[in-house]
Amino acid sequence: MPFVNHDNESLYYEVHGQGDPLLLIMGLGYNSLSWHRTVPTLAKRFKVIVFDNRGVGKSSKPEQPYSIEMMAEDARAVLDAVSVDSAHVYGISMGGMIAQRLAITYPERVRSLVLGCTTAGGTTHIQPSPEISTLMVSRASLTGSPRDNAWLAAPIVYSQAFIEKHPELIQEDIQKRIEIITPPSAYLSQLQACLTHDTSNELDKINIPTLIIHGDADNLVPYENGKMLAERIQGSQFHTVSCAGHIYLTEAAKEANDKVIQFLAHL
Repeated sequence: MPFVNHDNESLYYEVHGQGDPLLLIMGLGYNSLSWHRTVPTLAKRFKVIVFDNRGVGKSSKPEQPYSIEMMAEDARAVLDAVSVDSAHVYGISMGGMIAQRLAITYPERVRSLVLGCTTAGGTTHIQPSPEISTLMVSRASLTGSPRDNAWLAAPIVYSQAFIEKHPELIQEDIQKRIEIITPPSAYLSQLQACLTHDTSNELDKINIPTLIIHGDADNLVPYENGKMLAERIQGSQFHTVSCAGHIYLTEAAKEANDKVIQFLAHL
């Protein structure tokens, strides 16, 4: 199993397929297995690199404060480990925050950006409802089984219509999610990093092709945040996934994968 040591921590990564390098960065509390509906399709055309952010999966889970800047350095270390000078970068949610920071700090390492269900943060960030914000914090102290806790959080990350129509697909996602449990302390460290993320005054530094994807039924990172990113990143493209919640990777897997392939094919 490939690991890279960085900042006294161990980061697990995998490489799938061949072609132009494409780094995938996952969101809050989720490990790289959560790309399971994305990797098989994209790996037919690209050299897909996935990794576990610090705090999740097989990577180290230090009990210390995290920051988006710190996790962007982790992402850079993974690119170094696979000898990739520059890559297309696709991040969702927290992973989209990391991708923004990576592109701003190391523009020579990022060929293009795909930012899914994410935000620039800062004072202009549109917050979720108070109920969802409270539940996001309280998830670390839930006493049920990992599977039960994941189901309790389903209304945060999936649209209600999808929960009713496709519980079996949500169950598949949850099974991937709980194969390796994220410790509460690591989840809270990642959450704190998200809450302090702010690129709102730096987006003009992103001068590469950028695609922004957002579901218009996203309860966790409201849709307006995606639109704001598109308005502030010059020349970016914006794609709405109609009626989809936060995890559009599952609710509209084919649509999302097709859109990413179409976008990257023209670069």
